[in-house]
Amino acid sequence: MTRKRAAAPAKPARRTQQERRRATQEAILEAAIDLLVDEGYSRFSTIAVAKRAKVSRGARENYFPSKYDLIAAAWRAALIRAQEHARELARDLEGGSTIDRFLSDSESFFLSRVYLALLELQMAARTDKPLSRIFHALYDEYRESHDDIWIEALVKEGYARVRAKAFVRATQYLLRGMALTSVWHVPHADFRAALREWRELAPYFLARTMDRRGA
Repeated sequence: MTRKRAAAPAKPARRTQQERRRATQEAILEAAIDLLVDEGYSRFSTIAVAKRAKVSRGARENYFPSKYDLIAAAWRAALIRAQEHARELARDLEGGSTIDRFLSDSESFFLSRVYLALLELQMAARTDKPLSRIFHALYDEYRESHDDIWIEALVKEGYARVRAKAFVRATQYLLRGMALTSVWHVPHADFRAALREWRELAPYFLARTMDRRGA
């Protein structure tokens, strides 16, 4: 009886040139964020980013010719991801109330390593004019549209628009303070206790007045 030869395992499909380019770009952007968090803006350099990303200097220059090109791309990528995450959570009606989903989204962004990197850049932008221009352009482009996702979700749930805007703004102020405090290695458990209290106050802050017109 002749035994059938076992089929050879299928070889993994080779990545396309576009996929390889995207992977290289993502590695560089992730390395830029990590370097900002670990070393700060004063020690940030394109050479250090390329080394951390394990790509050649030429590959880095091909995608991001200057330090400011790289910072702008990393910043934009982080804000786009935050916006996509917010949009996904806002649509997830099975994930609890809009308040809960908004607070979950806010915590995941403001208490992340990515936001620490953005804080580092925001502080440096105070005295670095090219960086300041990048910051203001990206803030105007993405920040308000991100806020609008949750303002509209809260209005759709029936809260007055003016109260929804105030609640989103107050939550961000609270979490920005926590993000700054986290630099001193305060346990996140302390933050979560404060967020639980804020969650309990949320209905009162929003006045719980159901406005069908969303005004």
